[in-house]
Amino acid sequence: MHCYSEVKTKMGSLRVGCSRKGITMISLADDSRTAFENEYRKRVGVRPQFCKIPERFKRAVIEAAAGRASAPVPIDLCGLSDFQTKVLKTLQEVPRGNVRTYAWLARKAGRPGAARAVGNTMARNPVPILIPCHRVVPSSGGTGNYGLGKSRKRELLSLEGVAVDQL
Repeated sequence: MHCYSEVKTKMGSLRVGCSRKGITMISLADDSRTAFENEYRKRVGVRPQFCKIPERFKRAVIEAAAGRASAPVPIDLCGLSDFQTKVLKTLQEVPRGNVRTYAWLARKAGRPGAARAVGNTMARNPVPILIPCHRVVPSSGGTGNYGLGKSRKRELLSLEGVAVDQL
């Protein structure tokens, strides 16, 4: 069964989708439920039902959105390529309060020339906040883009103790 719920966080309301295997998708609750359901179906292959999600999933999202460490929860990366999955799993190893470049992540994922592909993977990260794509920055400096908005990226990094103005 695939379901989703809205979770109120420090960043605002987020929609959190999950399968029996774990959290599958997180997005801002700015669009309609139908838009979320359609995007979920496009990515996962089934339409989720609006219902209560496990409390531990909700807590993990709330804590991560506040820049705090949370208990690990399962994440279901179904529908992603092997490369995308490897990049996102490697990214989960980057500790809170640290940043890495797209080039670094490409090297760690075994494809040193694939910084642009890493960037595309970050842009399509289905589980932002829990898979911390906000911790990936350009080699040229600055914070770069973020699917949930540049201001949220800066806020998350600051909450984690990163000196954002020095990037």
